[in-house]
Amino acid sequence: MKKVSIIAQCLINAKSFSEMSEAESSIKKVFNDSYADHSFDEWNTDVSTLSANRVISLVAGASKVRVRGLIQELWNH
Repeated sequence: MKKVSIIAQCLINAKSFSEMSEAESSIKKVFNDSYADHSFDEWNTDVSTLSANRVISLVAGASKVRVRGLIQELWNH
């Protein structure tokens, strides 16, 4: 699962977005605004299903999905 899809699923689960494509576009914008010196496509690699599910389940209990924090969390996966 791509990193952007993991974060998008967290946003969908939190009812921040209803469409994956909208959530993914929003995440890409946050990435480009926050990390202009880095490549979104190079960051957005595949993550194992186990790791993806772990992140999604950990975020499920949060009151707010922190997109920048999740981008950082997934940086070295």
